[in-house]
Amino acid sequence: MEPITATELMELASQHGYPRVVVEYPDGKSRFHIAGTPDGWILALPYLEQDGVLELVYRTLLNPQLSTPPPLPPPPPLPEMFSEREPLVWNLLDEWFVRAFQPDDLQAIRVMLAYAEACEYPELALEDYNYTIPNDLAGWLTAAKLMCGTPAVALTTELLRNRLYPQQQLPLQEG
Repeated sequence: MEPITATELMELASQHGYPRVVVEYPDGKSRFHIAGTPDGWILALPYLEQDGVLELVYRTLLNPQLSTPPPLPPPPPLPEMFSEREPLVWNLLDEWFVRAFQPDDLQAIRVMLAYAEACEYPELALEDYNYTIPNDLAGWLTAAKLMCGTPAVALTTELLRNRLYPQQQLPLQEG
């Protein structure tokens, strides 16, 4: 059998409705979360190709019970400072959000970006994901696209919430 190509994998993902998938790497130490949207798959393909795991993702798509991601936790409430206003970011990007994210993921992304705005878009290192979010709005929007539908959104929201309310430190989620 010839190796699977990124184009073939994208076609298969399309046939399966672009499912949310967790790819367990052969080393047993790494996993890759693919958001359940066409954009999530488009963003993931270069990384999957670079890591040489297209065949693994292909087998995962054909055998979905091997990759049932855990449900995402509900996002925490919005920071109090946003109860009386609508952040400018949402005004400008709401239409894009609705097109780019699944409804369940949209609220989690909005909450994460609200906390990021409240913290003035800080640079934030996510060591578990070997990723650092740059300290500007563009960096946070890119991170939202990359992390949508993954546990990284909840982790990032908790880190920001703990930064904003240090007296109410929450334990960080495992996994």
